[in-house]
This record gives sequence, structure tokens and C-alpha cells, in this order.
Amino acid sequence: MNKDKNDDIRQYLVRKMKTLMSSANGAIQKLKISNDKLADPCDQASVEASKNVELHFWSKEWKTLLDIQETILRIDHGLYGICDHCGRQISSKRLKAAPMSKLCVECQQKMENRQNKSKEQTLNTTRISYHHAC
Repeated sequence: MNKDKNDDIRQYLVRKMKTLMSSANGAIQKLKISNDKLADPCDQASVEASKNVELHFWSKEWKTLLDIQETILRIDHGLYGICDHCGRQISSKRLKAAPMSKLCVECQQKMENRQNKSKEQTLNTTRISYHHAC
């Protein structure tokens, strides 16, 4: 990819990162404020469940922030658009659709196939058979 295109992507990622960080700071403040103990155990459980959902959401957002930071570093070091696995150029079409891609389409498909096979093997080995020989 050319330098101008990389600069555009970098600027987009920096804006996205700032937006996520601002939202995260707001969520942290909200969680700190709602740290009250409620008299009713059901109300307290409801508040705690809401906090857990919020924290789960932000753990995913945190991963996205880390991915953005890594992508910005890749751009800065001239590694953006190069597949981590095979070293070939990642297509501009893929980078336009998913700017934080680290793998080319072929390597991504291979990785997903391996993960799916691993999940299938895990499921097959953990199944309990209810058929007993008599």
C-alpha cells in the first residue's frame, strides 16, 4: 500500500482509538459511581450482573484497543499489509474491509480451519456416551 493510504488508515485508527478510550473512561467512571450497596439482595444481584455484562463488553473493547495500537505500530514500522504467517502482501480489498488484518485471506482460512478441527476434536473427545453394552 502507498504511504498516503497508510497515513489515512493510521489517522482513522487513531480517531477510533481515542473514541474507544473516551467511552472506556466514561464506563469506568459509571462503574465507580454505582458502587453503592443496596439493601435488597435481588437489587444488588441485578446491579452486579449489569456490572459483569459491562466489564465483559469492555474486555472485548480493550482487545480492540490493543489491536488498533498494534496496527498503528505496524504502519509506523512499515509492516502494515504484510501477512504475519507467510510474509506475502495482504490484498488492499481485505485491508479496506478489515484494516487490522494481520493475515492474508489464505492464511486466515487455514487458521480458522485448524481452529474448527480442534474444536471438533475437543467436542468428540468430551462427549459422553449413554449407550451401554448389555
